[in-house]
Amino acid sequence: MRSTQLLHSEFTAAIEMLRLTRHSIWAAFFGLLTTTHVVPAAAEELPPPPYFVSKTDAVVIGIAYDESRIKKLSPSGLQVAPGATGQIIMYAAEDSYGLPAYSSSFMAVDLEGFDAPGGAKGRWMLAGLYSPGSVTAALAKYFNYPVREGVTRLEHQGQRVIAVGTMGGREMIRAELVMKPDPCEHGSGLIHEVTRKGVTGPVQLIKIPYVADWCPAESAKVDITAPASDPFGQLSSVKVVWAGVWRGGFGWSLPVNGH
Repeated sequence: MRSTQLLHSEFTAAIEMLRLTRHSIWAAFFGLLTTTHVVPAAAEELPPPPYFVSKTDAVVIGIAYDESRIKKLSPSGLQVAPGATGQIIMYAAEDSYGLPAYSSSFMAVDLEGFDAPGGAKGRWMLAGLYSPGSVTAALAKYFNYPVREGVTRLEHQGQRVIAVGTMGGREMIRAELVMKPDPCEHGSGLIHEVTRKGVTGPVQLIKIPYVADWCPAESAKVDITAPASDPFGQLSSVKVVWAGVWRGGFGWSLPVNGH
């Protein structure tokens, strides 16, 4: 009888010890959850390139700028391509290496002397909006792009595609495309983007390989509603030459000497 009571006492003690141990483990776990600091994506400093984006949904519009105006806004010492051609690109990027999901709207002008191997003109970004802020900071730091924080959204409504870029809740640029019923074309290539190291530093070349589907638009219109003093507003006089939707992936590496 005494043996049975002793056994029962030891068993009860073991159960109580197990209960207390489990309680301590859960207490420690929840304590860890409540004290661990999570850094918001917008405040996080991102690593340097290379970056790779495997999934992009982009509106791409070929434009011609007002030549007299664009020459005043283009980089000194570099020659604008004949016809003052350029692009408006508005996109959402997902599934990236080195970057979180982000959105972008930017305007670029084509340059002479920096052609990619496939013949495409090198381009210079004139104004850009990127979100979240961590991406804006990384692209300014590592590529010296003229970027500010702003959000871009894309909407697909049947054959219509609408892209809107905003900054501080204010609409800055809007594009609307009507797509052709033609099938998309798959291809790959290389894009050259040109920047400077610092305001007056040497020219840098950023090589961007891509693989994507190109879906042409039947018509497109662009409204630049930014204030006249804003970098986008200063570029408001543009003529649409061609347009389409670009879906695919691309990569960024650190800039190299542009000469």
